Amino acid sequence: MSNFRTGDEEVDDYVVTAEKIEKQFEGLTLALFDAKDDFLEKHFEGKQVLFALEASRRFTSPQGLGEAPYEGCALAIFRDDLSERRDTFMKDAVGVAVRFEEIEGQRIAVFEEPSEEDTLTTFVTFPRERVVLVATNEAFLKEVLARVHDTEKKNEQALPKTLQEWKYVNQRAMFWGLRHYEKPAPKDDPTSPFGGERQANVPDEEAIGLTYESDPRAETATLTSLSGPNVDLMSIEKKRFPVASDPLEIPGLHIQYRKLDPGVMRTTYDLKQSRPLNLFLLVLLGYMGHIVYL
Repeated sequence: MSNFRTGDEEVDDYVVTAEKIEKQFEGLTLALFDAKDDFLEKHFEGKQVLFALEASRRFTSPQGLGEAPYEGCALAIFRDDLSERRDTFMKDAVGVAVRFEEIEGQRIAVFEEPSEEDTLTTFVTFPRERVVLVATNEAFLKEVLARVHDTEKKNEQALPKTLQEWKYVNQRAMFWGLRHYEKPAPKDDPTSPFGGERQANVPDEEAIGLTYESDPRAETATLTSLSGPNVDLMSIEKKRFPVASDPLEIPGLHIQYRKLDPGVMRTTYDLKQSRPLNLFLLVLLGYMGHIVYL
């Protein structure tokens, strides 16, 4: 185990297991389930999640510090029927939720909690016996529930298969995701590469999108950036980790670059140590829209 110092704080760096990496990536997808002091998560302890997905959009800056607000919805499909746990959750939520609503025939528990200068709102519902939905925005949740009940809308994709990003993401990986950058960029999105207020990511006016994947057993992760064919992607990739003058100097990350096609760069990261793992996850969150101002 090694020690690194950040300001006046000493940070331990230790070897992590594949199980630890897996749990960290699970946390990215199921982050919304931690809302309101883990109230939801506590009701489903011991239940196995078979599949989880998070979709998000319209990222904005917080009023001060903390996590950037966004419109999002996380879905988890469990192995077992959750009817009994659902009933217990809704009963216990009476003393915790700020209100209950009905959307698309579904009972929704609504929670609020402060986050620095903002207030985070969370909507929780159970559209199927083994399915839980957690959303940050009522309109977004209405869209998702409408897709559940409308067979025609089920075939519509927010990120259509015609997007270039699908060519470079491995959907068989244990963890994977993609982001397609919106043009014209919203002025209040700090995570857009096209500028905007409180810009937090590396500028690239020709950016198209980004994909990621990870196999905890290999203890690695990859990012694939898509941009214009004449963009100097190597220069952009080396700016993703601003904690060091040269990303290759970051202990343990062992960054490897590979150009796949014109305007397409794949970067591989070693996650065997805790400090590189935590750093990678923090940067990944920012590029996927979930920036945190500290």
